[in-house]
Amino acid sequence: MSLQRRQLALVVLTGFIAATALACLAWAVAQLRAPVSSTPWMYVVVGMALMAMGAVLPMPLPSRLPIRITLIPTACVVCVAVLPAHWVVICAAVGVAVGRAVRQPSRRVSLHKIVHNTSVDVVTAFVAAAMMYVVDFRPGLATWGEAGLQPVSVIVAFLAAAVAALAFEELATVAAVTWSTGQPVMVTVRFLWRTRLVVAVGEAITAVVVAAALMIDSRVLVALPSTMMALYLAVSIRLRIREERRVWLRLNALGSALSSRNLDEVLHTAAAGAVELFGAQSADIELSRDGRLVRAVLRGDAALVAFDGEAEAAPDEAPWQVLWRQGFGDYTTGVRGEVRLRLGGSQAAPSERERATLQSFVATLCASLETAHAYGLLAREATHDKDTGLPNRVGLTQWCAALPDESCHVLLMQVENLHFLADTMGHERTQAVLAQVAGRLRKLSADRSAFAARVGDATFALVLRGMTTELAYQRACRAVALLRHGIEVASDRVELRVSAGMASGAPGSTLLHAAERVLWRALRRSEDRLVSYKTGTVGEWSLARELTQARMSISYEPVVRLTSGQIAMVHTVPRWLYSRNELLAADDYVYQHITDVESLQALASQILARSMAAAASWREVLPDAALVVPVPSGALTPRFADTLHEMLRLHGLKETQLVLALSRPPAGFDSADGDVADPGDRSGAQRVTSMGVRLLLDNYGSRHTDLAALSAARWSFLRLHPAFSLDAGWHTARSVIRAAVDLAADLDLVAVAAGIGTHEQRQELAALGCACGSGELFGGEMFPSQIRAHAQSWVPRPLGRAPEPRRLHRSG
Repeated sequence: MSLQRRQLALVVLTGFIAATALACLAWAVAQLRAPVSSTPWMYVVVGMALMAMGAVLPMPLPSRLPIRITLIPTACVVCVAVLPAHWVVICAAVGVAVGRAVRQPSRRVSLHKIVHNTSVDVVTAFVAAAMMYVVDFRPGLATWGEAGLQPVSVIVAFLAAAVAALAFEELATVAAVTWSTGQPVMVTVRFLWRTRLVVAVGEAITAVVVAAALMIDSRVLVALPSTMMALYLAVSIRLRIREERRVWLRLNALGSALSSRNLDEVLHTAAAGAVELFGAQSADIELSRDGRLVRAVLRGDAALVAFDGEAEAAPDEAPWQVLWRQGFGDYTTGVRGEVRLRLGGSQAAPSERERATLQSFVATLCASLETAHAYGLLAREATHDKDTGLPNRVGLTQWCAALPDESCHVLLMQVENLHFLADTMGHERTQAVLAQVAGRLRKLSADRSAFAARVGDATFALVLRGMTTELAYQRACRAVALLRHGIEVASDRVELRVSAGMASGAPGSTLLHAAERVLWRALRRSEDRLVSYKTGTVGEWSLARELTQARMSISYEPVVRLTSGQIAMVHTVPRWLYSRNELLAADDYVYQHITDVESLQALASQILARSMAAAASWREVLPDAALVVPVPSGALTPRFADTLHEMLRLHGLKETQLVLALSRPPAGFDSADGDVADPGDRSGAQRVTSMGVRLLLDNYGSRHTDLAALSAARWSFLRLHPAFSLDAGWHTARSVIRAAVDLAADLDLVAVAAGIGTHEQRQELAALGCACGSGELFGGEMFPSQIRAHAQSWVPRPLGRAPEPRRLHRSG
């Protein structure tokens, strides 16, 4: 039933009872006459006093439902024993009105409730008097003096009057409570039915005792007010003790139920327990930090959780007035919130016992929440990485275990220069880098088809499901490209070197291990150029000084002509022995932390000197092969050109036999707008090329080698980024390579491919127009002594069918 319909029904009920009470009172006034001479006025006064005491001293039940136990039925039964029916009605009206006038000024009670309760009491008195007449018993003081009264008939008459009065009062109370609170009828009937039944039986027994006493001596009626007071005190104390015992037993049981380690279970149990413990219509428990709200409501005679979510999304509870608010926790424990109780009763202010109960409940709840929060943190630390907040290996394994038995794809990405960044940048800035990497992975796993985790110190995993292998590979390529994109940290841009490996199959730890093997095989074969790093603390010297003072390891990689198989160039791979067991590759991932031009020139000179000196070991067997040496582009200045000229003369090397590999445009060139920032600095590249030394634009396709970079210097070679090495699953690479080859042919450049591992890749790259290539198929990286032996034993194997010249994909 809706609220408006319930209010209308309650008004109709009160109006009917009030009209009946007025009719009874009008009849009593019409029948009014002075008592007989044998009936003193003192008994009329005593009757009014009994009615007033019944109204002044109600015994509240332990609930927030508007149900009270009064002594009005007992007073009515006593009055009908000595007074006529019309005097009983008048005594009830006057006594109840005076009693409520004395009791109500200090309490805020609506006029509707006063009219309803007073009318019910008047009608109850009339019902009790009428029942005495129905059983043919005419009460009065003169009647008790007559001889021949049968005790059985007297007891039956009094019991009938007491039962009728109690039955009418219960019916009126149940109907009023049902329509005012919205509770089902049976819930109101069953509510504390044992306590109400005991009180009713006690009142009936009191009526019988009064009847027996009047049969002995009618003067005992004068002592009834004190008897009713004693009865009131006895029943009230008994109810209070019983209620306190019930509350503390329930509070103890609720405290035991709140000892769970699960936060959701604690919140749900506490909300439902608060409704039952305090007799509330609803209870809210809100956590301030999470903005979470759990609400339990009373449905019938049981408390159920009706809402659990964000506090802003909680439905409005306007029909109920929020009477109690109690906060708990503080900022230090991590658990802070508020308990709110919405009550349906008329008693707005809580009693002292209820305040103490609420404080005990909140203290128990706070302790349970802190315990559950602590266990939740422990569980999260066991399954989540504390630095990034992403799930760790355990969390990933648990998530995979919950997946259905269907094929999925695991992509492992390793940030190779992460520890080197920590060594050179410090812990805080490295944490900022990790936070941005984790944020990018969260964007990749925003939908349900992906799941991101950190499974190692520098290794991240991305699980893809619900897609084909080809689509998963495309997603994996985009993920690696996203992580390779530069990261802004404290106004500095940091480049990450990311290697990846992917495996497909049934979800589980076996699939994760398979992806790790693929990643390790890719790193071992240098398919994505492994960067080693220093794992110690930051030294007192600058990074450039540490590198110049460190030992250097030189390796070489043969670069062959794809069609004929002859070794055309030898590419130098320099590394620094940056720690006892680790090697650090000399590339832009290191140079990005060095901004001093003089330091870059010193490093470039060191690399050139070691490369030229080591090349003497294989120069005899490869006299026509050009030496490719990677140097930092920032070192290419006029001063460096003079140093380079002296080094070539010192090592007896022709200028045409040297190729400098640059992975960025030379100094002075601003790739943002394709213009020269400082024309004086560009003369270094011009002087180098005028000497006859050729330049190779390395890692073409990265963000530093765009189309504008081709106009920064006079290039001779164009080496594709290793990420564009052909893969059977990445068809987009063919289009990228084809476009780069067309551009190289248009600019009269030689296109060089890297990372060739199979004969099929060689044929495909040659067909696309790449003139030279390197990779595991042609020997890979080797020490100087090894490359000498390799060159002596190398037998060129030309392609069986030379690729036909292709037309450029341009007009004209």
